[in-house]
Amino acid sequence: MSQLVSLIMPAWRPRSDWLHEAVASALDEQACEIELIVVDDGNEQPVAELLADVADPRLRVMRIEHAGPYAARNAALAEARGHFVRYVDADDIAEPGSTGRLLALAQAHEGEVLAYGATMMCDDALVPQRLVAAETEGNAVEECVLGGFDVYVVSILYPRAVLERAGPWEETAFTVSGDWDYVLRVLEQAPVRRLDEIVTRYRRHPTSVTKSSRVAAGADAGRLVLERFFERNPQRRGSALERRAYTNLHLLRAHSHALAGERRPALRQLALAARRDPATTLAAVARGGSQRLAALFAGARRPAAGSRP
Repeated sequence: MSQLVSLIMPAWRPRSDWLHEAVASALDEQACEIELIVVDDGNEQPVAELLADVADPRLRVMRIEHAGPYAARNAALAEARGHFVRYVDADDIAEPGSTGRLLALAQAHEGEVLAYGATMMCDDALVPQRLVAAETEGNAVEECVLGGFDVYVVSILYPRAVLERAGPWEETAFTVSGDWDYVLRVLEQAPVRRLDEIVTRYRRHPTSVTKSSRVAAGADAGRLVLERFFERNPQRRGSALERRAYTNLHLLRAHSHALAGERRPALRQLALAARRDPATTLAAVARGGSQRLAALFAGARRPAAGSRP
């Protein structure tokens, strides 16, 4: 028997046309019973006015004072009636029928499981750019700790009981990487099952080149995610998993700084990675994952032009 799925969509200063496309895609679901809760995160123009032309009884709009997407999701979750929950965004597209197919996959397995699918990264016109897909089945905790669970939060269907055990979104601890923290806590409560198809078309907006402050914020947030995980799991402290997790975090930040042309911060992160795990750091650079990162690393091993040896 089909169970109700609550779709939760925060909206902060949405573009009206993108919002309407996102809402229409979420409501384009006939394979299961759904409710769509759009959370007006304190917009200047009430979202209820923007969606006044949508006549669908499955749609509810609630309004809160502006507090960010994590708080908006918590507010909607408190009002949601579904046995399952899917988070959707106000500028992305849910593939038609994908919620029903995720639900069928979840219900096909005994016990509580998280059903997930692939995400197609698109430009602002929804032209496909890159497929993000994982192949994980079962326990995905270690993979997520290491940053390798390549699944977007909007492409997962969550049993409500699992979310209640995992706890709410952290509303103030994170400005970035809050999704990582949340999904990791959820994965600690239940295994995953994969739906081999695209379930979300993720709209990427044009942005400027990454700034040092944003990369630094990501590094701080990543450290907090890992610190919180090892606080919850003290038996894993001092393990190979902890060493690999922090090494991977430093390498990722070095890569981000290198892409932004920020030599000193990139080298600083490389040094931190090498201090944790020299062999892994050298192997990562040798694999050529980033030509800029490799060039920075090579430059660090020889005197700069005009410098004294």
